[in-house]
Amino acid sequence: MLKYVYGFIAIISLLLIWGYCKQIKERQSWFVLLYSSVFVVNLGYFMMSVSNTLNMALWANRVSYLGSVMLPLCMLMIILEVCKIKCRTWMVYILSVISGGVFLLAASGGITDWYYKDVTFTVVEGGAKLQKVYGPLHNLYYVYLFAYFVAMIGLLIY
Repeated sequence: MLKYVYGFIAIISLLLIWGYCKQIKERQSWFVLLYSSVFVVNLGYFMMSVSNTLNMALWANRVSYLGSVMLPLCMLMIILEVCKIKCRTWMVYILSVISGGVFLLAASGGITDWYYKDVTFTVVEGGAKLQKVYGPLHNLYYVYLFAYFVAMIGLLIY
């Protein structure tokens, strides 16, 4: 049952991208990337729900993290645009590299023990699930999210 819910949500996410691109004449690239990131996250969740091996579940987890690391970056850039605050191109590059680095760290699960010390595959109520023992660098993802959250709140207060 869970796989149908995740599949439906992934399709809705894809339709939202299409709707935005079709209906909005002056598209903002950060909104397109935000919608795309939401779709990628939901696609990863769907892939996880239909996984039947550890390797497939790890790849699904990587797909969902790919979208997840882009969401805060997109939201920060949208806030900057809405508040009419100029962001230098080099800053966007630095933030993109940081996001890429966090993704690579999160995607290392099953390859190194930095992010997950151990990962096992189980099926719970018909859906695949990864049982994870977090590694020493897992908390960096929370630091990453918290830093973006603080930056977004700071910009809104400013």
